[in-house]
Amino acid sequence: MFRGWNCRKRHKCCAMERQNGNSDALPLAEAPAGKRLKVACLGGGRQFCARMASMGIYPGVEMELLCSSGGAPCLVRVHGGTLSLGAGLSNNILVVPEI
Repeated sequence: MFRGWNCRKRHKCCAMERQNGNSDALPLAEAPAGKRLKVACLGGGRQFCARMASMGIYPGVEMELLCSSGGAPCLVRVHGGTLSLGAGLSNNILVVPEI
C-alpha cells in the first residue's frame, strides 16, 4: 500500500501554486503536445490521488504528453505505458516542463 503523501496537503499545494502565479506550472490539458513534463502536484481529493497513483502518476514523475487538444482526452506515456486521461482528470494535474 502506498502512503507517500497526504492528499489534503497536496491539494493545498496545488491551490498555492495557482495563486502564486507560478508561470512554469500549468494543467496537463494546457501543456504543449510532444514535450516531456514532470508532475508538480495533483489537485484533487483522496480518491483522485489514489486513482492517479494506481496509474503511476504522482508528484515528481516524468511523463511525455503525446496528444492534447481542448476538451478531448490527453494521451500520456508514463513508465513505458500509454494512458488516456479525460479533460476533467488532466485539468487537476499540474505539470512543469522537464529540463
